[in-house]
Amino acid sequence: MEHVVIDSCVMVAYLLDSDEFHQRSRHYIEGLEKGDYTFHLPMLVAVEVMASVSRRPQMNRLAIINAWQRTLLDWESGGKTILYPLDRNRMNNAANVAIRDRLKGSDAVIAALAEELDMPLRTFDSELQQRFSRAQP
Repeated sequence: MEHVVIDSCVMVAYLLDSDEFHQRSRHYIEGLEKGDYTFHLPMLVAVEVMASVSRRPQMNRLAIINAWQRTLLDWESGGKTILYPLDRNRMNNAANVAIRDRLKGSDAVIAALAEELDMPLRTFDSELQQRFSRAQP
């Protein structure tokens, strides 16, 4: 089993069939469901996913958001996903990563968790892949 930190773009791509990375995201979600992966997520990712889906012009976006919330709870209760709060120490670490790697705030929070846990970061964000050494597609 591989432990990975997952960027919100992977989750959004899975939830939205129209996303260009939808098929690629299925690899991670199916792997999670089979027990190949455990996802480690800053709580911020849950919010980012809901915000991203809610901004899309999808007719069923509220249903997608509700399904995401239920799925996240199921994954967490089943031990497939572990959520991490943004406390003061993580905030400081994320700020240092943001400055060092020139990352956006939310990306820095996710990247800093990958560093803290010594895990790879799975993302489809090309800028994050270029600037943060642990980021992989």
